[in-house]
Amino acid sequence: MIVSADPLLPDDAALLTFLRSVPVLAGLTPETLARLAGTTQQISIDKGAYLFLQGDPAHAAYIVYRGWIAIVLHGADGRELVLADMRRYDLFGENAIVTGLPRSASAVAHESSRLLRIAAPDFMATLDNEPLLARHLLQLAARRLSEGNERERALAFLQAGARIARVLLTLDEMDQRTADKGFVTISQDELAQRTGLTRQTVARFLGDWRRQNYLLTGRGRIMLLQRGPLRALEEENLD
Repeated sequence: MIVSADPLLPDDAALLTFLRSVPVLAGLTPETLARLAGTTQQISIDKGAYLFLQGDPAHAAYIVYRGWIAIVLHGADGRELVLADMRRYDLFGENAIVTGLPRSASAVAHESSRLLRIAAPDFMATLDNEPLLARHLLQLAARRLSEGNERERALAFLQAGARIARVLLTLDEMDQRTADKGFVTISQDELAQRTGLTRQTVARFLGDWRRQNYLLTGRGRIMLLQRGPLRALEEENLD
């Protein structure tokens, strides 16, 4: 469920401070940021709700203020693959606006989240007036392309256990960069989505690693106890 939220930020000054901290908006003129702040809508989305679906027209771009949004690709056979994770300060949904094409993937809230919504006309007006934003978007696209190539390489060449270890370590690092909870919030189904494996395969490896005291598992939570063996497994398969 998506709802219009009470202001996420208490006043215009706080909103401008936040926008200046968004990497892709860094260096934009104060006038541009002020115009952008004036057109930005603040919304909330419940855990498990879809912000948009693959194939939808693009009406807006989004910036994560708080929470976690997963970008998911849906296959013709019904399978799903998580392509990327969007956290605080991340911009997403801009590609379809720039290209004029339908959404190439879906966006779903991995946890209850709060977002800034920038309508497509306002986003394009900002892009037209700020060459620096175009440069930042090119850099962002290049970085995401590189990350996509790395993900495809992992799916193509890493063995099953190394794929799972890689995802767990990546999510663990993300957790430590934010409000460290001490555990990774992810289910076995979601791990399967991120690794291109079956849920049964994921469950088998997690069970083995639990018995070896590498990790603890709970309802949608995984706590890493020994990162070294998991990192060694990933690096061994990358050689």
